[in-house]
Amino acid sequence: MSDQALDWIVNALRENINQNDQQLVWCTDENALNGLPNLPHANLQVITNRWDIAQQAQNRKLPVQFSDFNFSHQGDGTLDGFFYRVSKEKPLVHHLLNQAWRCLKMGGELWLSGFKNDGTKTYIEKIATLLGCEKSIQKNGQVYSAQLIKNAPFDAHQQLDTNDYERVRPIAAESGLKLVSKPGLFGWNKIDAGSALLITQLDSVFANRSVPQTCLDLGCGYGYLTVAAARLAVAAGITNWILTDNNAAALQIAAENLRINQINGEVIGADAGAGIHIKVDLLLCNPPFHQGFSVDGDLTDKFLANASRLLSPDGIAVFVVNQFIPLERKATPFFRQVKTLTDNGSFKVVSLSR
Repeated sequence: MSDQALDWIVNALRENINQNDQQLVWCTDENALNGLPNLPHANLQVITNRWDIAQQAQNRKLPVQFSDFNFSHQGDGTLDGFFYRVSKEKPLVHHLLNQAWRCLKMGGELWLSGFKNDGTKTYIEKIATLLGCEKSIQKNGQVYSAQLIKNAPFDAHQQLDTNDYERVRPIAAESGLKLVSKPGLFGWNKIDAGSALLITQLDSVFANRSVPQTCLDLGCGYGYLTVAAARLAVAAGITNWILTDNNAAALQIAAENLRINQINGEVIGADAGAGIHIKVDLLLCNPPFHQGFSVDGDLTDKFLANASRLLSPDGIAVFVVNQFIPLERKATPFFRQVKTLTDNGSFKVVSLSR
């Protein structure tokens, strides 16, 4: 299904990208999951926080930066154009609008588009005031778009509130568990109830099994499952911890949580484990059931397929999912043994083995 707001941004890019003396930046996230368009690339840099989109950009030979939208490399007043289909998270939107204001030259242009329920009209009004320009909002159904010109110099004291988007900070956790996180991650400021339920089942999973040596945290987020599992007696034999995620902020913070907790592990960027070619004895996973921000049953299938591929012959995978996801049925083509360990009415933990 086409994203009309993203289409507007892409059309704006195509109209402006051939002016070779200009420097343009396109910031894109999960809204571009359906595939990047073919674009000339002489004067365009793509910045994305999604590993899969970064790989697409590389395959299309587009200059790309995979990061948590880090603009520390970009000087003040150095860009001619900034293109952005607004994200779902307000702190991230404010962060990128602030960077657009700072990095654009006087007379540079911000091209902004999004849906009504994204809060796009409000964002356009806010940044237009800071840029010192007319709003000039275009409305097409539920999509609001604007081409805004920077007429006012950047003032750090007038920036939009980002909830300190870039700052890593401690989060509340159970006693003895040290964790940090930051905005830009789904559920960044709490312990996910499903993940906590999974951890309670690990001792029983290994009551009659060999102690694992290698553990993969598939879709690791900020690394809670690894940090919590590493405290259990069953984890004493694990010498190799591997964490993977598709999100740049997740990879950054997972690595930091390994360091804080003195866990010897490796953090790898990958889309649901694709591109990883190891065999593990234990695989932990709390898969997202959203592709971007819409429910997508195929995403669970992708995690299951990669889990089956990555699991050693005698290994075991432990998944936790929302109660309404038919994981047991979905897992049957990939695993010989599927067992529901617990179901609390909100989440269920399922063990899978080959």
